[in-house]
Parts: sequence; structure tokens; C-alpha cells
Amino acid sequence: MDIGSRLTLEVASSHLPMWTEWGVRDVGHLVHSLGCTLLTATGRDLGFATVSEVPAPRQGVLGNVDQDVRSDSVWFDRSARHVALLAEFERYSGKQKDLSPKVETLLLAQQRWECPSATLLLAYWSVGLVTLPDHDGLRSIVRGGFQATGGVRVPGNPSARLLFYQFVVRAGQDGLLRLENILRRGES
Repeated sequence: MDIGSRLTLEVASSHLPMWTEWGVRDVGHLVHSLGCTLLTATGRDLGFATVSEVPAPRQGVLGNVDQDVRSDSVWFDRSARHVALLAEFERYSGKQKDLSPKVETLLLAQQRWECPSATLLLAYWSVGLVTLPDHDGLRSIVRGGFQATGGVRVPGNPSARLLFYQFVVRAGQDGLLRLENILRRGES
């Protein structure tokens, strides 16, 4: 799965010129919707069956942990008919606490889908370059698990692959945000 070859500014521009060229206002969930759309389109470009805003099945021992666990983008392997990638897209302004719950959601969704080998992708967007999050700390959530609401322990998955991408946007003189760069982060 060569995500990096398709998760580029050029691809974003071809799919979503309103984000890269025209500019968008930072209102509501608009940037979030654009990011989810791009992640889903990227999976489709790579040959996966992809869906946005997908609730994980409420099954297994973790079926009742949190009511609704939705992934921003889910990529299904067409031949194996199982989840190959789960993605979250989140605004990040330099606070780790903004991203930790998204990593927890990815791990819980991976377990509910019963797909321990599915890649987890956390994409975060920032206005300009900000202090990078503690990627190792986020990985430790996936490896070690976490305590969910209601006191249920969600076990970790030490073999899970967690990828990070930062989407850098800038405000132009017109006040509109434009996607300026997509950077792979957290290489270890």
C-alpha cells in the first residue's frame, strides 16, 4: 500500500481545487470534510473500496465500549473483503490532547472490526507549522491500549502499524485557507 504516492498536494489539487487553489473559510467542519474526502479518494485511487464516516460494528467483547465509534475513512481490500486501513482526520493546534482520543478511536475501531493487521492512519491539519505531537506517545496508546469510558480496558495491539500525515494550511491575504503541504510525520 503506497499511500505516500497518492497523498500529495498534486493529487489533492486534482480532487479538491477549492482547498488548494480557490481557498476555503475556516467554518464549521469544512476543512474536516475536505480531509475526509481526500483520504477516501486516496484509498479509491489505490484500488480499495472506500467509505467515509463509517461506524465500526458493535460486536465482540468491545461492542458496548462507547456507543458510536466512527472512522473518518475506511478502506476495504476488494479481494480479501476486510478492512485494510482506518483513518482519522483532526485539527491540531499543538496540543497532544487533541490527537490522543483519535488514536484511541482508531484502536477501538480496529478491534471492533476484528482486523488487527489493518493500518491505522492519523492525519492532522494545522494552520502553518506547529510543534509536532509526541508521535511515540500516540503509538504507545496503540501498543498498550487505554481505559475507555465506563472503565473497560481496551487492549493494545503491539503489531499495529500507525502512520501520521500532517496537512499544512495557510491563510492567504484574502483570509481563505489553502492546503500548502502534506507531510509524512513520525517516522521511527
